[in-house]
Amino acid sequence: MIRRGKWIAALTVCMALLLCAGCSGKNEENDGQDQIPSETRKEEPEAGQKEQKERKELKQAELPQFIPNGIRSVSLTKDGEEFLHISREPAEYKMQFDYWEILNPYDENVTMNTEVMFEMYKELCGLAFDTPVQPEEGTDTGISGSDMGYRVEYVDTLDDSLAQSTDEADTVAEVILGKEDGNGGRYAAVKGSEDQVYVLPEMSLQMIFGRKPFDYILKIPVLVSAETLKDVEITADGKQYRVQVDVAADSYRFEKKEVEKKEFAALYQAISGIRMVSEMNEERSQEKEEPHLTVSLHRNMEGAPDVEVSYYPYDDEYDSVAVDGKERFLVRKEDVEAVIEEIEGAF
Repeated sequence: MIRRGKWIAALTVCMALLLCAGCSGKNEENDGQDQIPSETRKEEPEAGQKEQKERKELKQAELPQFIPNGIRSVSLTKDGEEFLHISREPAEYKMQFDYWEILNPYDENVTMNTEVMFEMYKELCGLAFDTPVQPEEGTDTGISGSDMGYRVEYVDTLDDSLAQSTDEADTVAEVILGKEDGNGGRYAAVKGSEDQVYVLPEMSLQMIFGRKPFDYILKIPVLVSAETLKDVEITADGKQYRVQVDVAADSYRFEKKEVEKKEFAALYQAISGIRMVSEMNEERSQEKEEPHLTVSLHRNMEGAPDVEVSYYPYDDEYDSVAVDGKERFLVRKEDVEAVIEEIEGAF
């Protein structure tokens, strides 16, 4: 889990990013956590090219070796089920650190904590397949019939600059994880070469497989750059408000009232910065209650999806969060109430 100090620093940077279309600087690693991007937007493939990427046949790695900035997709499987799938999904309307999506178990509206993601990537890159081992005769390595492993799609280079400048993966490595060897390691094999057995450090594998998907996300419901906004419609305790946005013209209106950018920035950071504290353990029982707060973000770019975030009564301490109708997380009720007060004061 991200420590409180790191979370505050990360949120501060991300709130700044909301107000500009920042893409990352040259180094993607830790992007959005301890760097403020300098570029505005990077040209990315059109939708048809993205579909073509998904159909591209990748080279099967015999000896996986890659670097963090060369990774384009990671899938982790445990107990026979994929529990985490991270993928780099560029789009023109996104900030570069927001290219990363958790396709399983979430979707594109969940914002990646790239600092935690790259910590895991470094652990993956440190798993070496340079020296096979010869288990003693009769040893059950657990590789046959294994229900645990990982899959990495990556750019096959150890040159960091080349990796960063290459959009698509060209190589895939599928690693089968077997049983622990009793000496701090776990037996492993690369799919397609199961006769070559390796031992990987169990401590590193625990770092990779021990985190929950919730650990990988920034604890805010959605991150949308203000440059992509046309307007924001807000319903707070039954009252409706509208914010009109034109970042290019430096024009901001609360209803018909023209406001300074700093006033818009303060309100937009408030409505975007309600912190999620946990996943929902069970569905809320108050199915018929109206949300305390709904924020509808309407975009000004073709292909950029509108987003609706609603906060529903859950219990005495928490509200639930629904992003485009999908409820997954809880926030503190007092935080929602504080934002509603700020909205009422702004208008």
